[in-house]
Amino acid sequence: MLELTRENLATVIGLPDAINDFIEVTRWTVPVLYYDTTFTMGDFYVSTLLYRSEMFEGSPVMPLLMLIHERRTTDSHQLMFHWFSKLTKVTKVTCVVDREPSITNAIKSVINFM
Repeated sequence: MLELTRENLATVIGLPDAINDFIEVTRWTVPVLYYDTTFTMGDFYVSTLLYRSEMFEGSPVMPLLMLIHERRTTDSHQLMFHWFSKLTKVTKVTCVVDREPSITNAIKSVINFM
């Protein structure tokens, strides 16, 4: 899922099995997601989308998707949540993020959150 958004090279990475597990685990609940730009890798940023899996003992936080992007812009993060919505069909979430405007604006523009 490699895309160019406003001259910003970005790619969303995820394992199909992890996405299917997320869909199963959150079928009857509003999922809690954790999203942040966690580190840089060369000239790129890496943002991770995580969720708490209630089906495993200890409710571990599990990786769902990663975004590798050149710039920390709203359109980069919109790409992540566009693919999240497309792949999971989830329309409502509780999302734990910092108050970075590019992230909060992206979430508000793409999905509903509780």
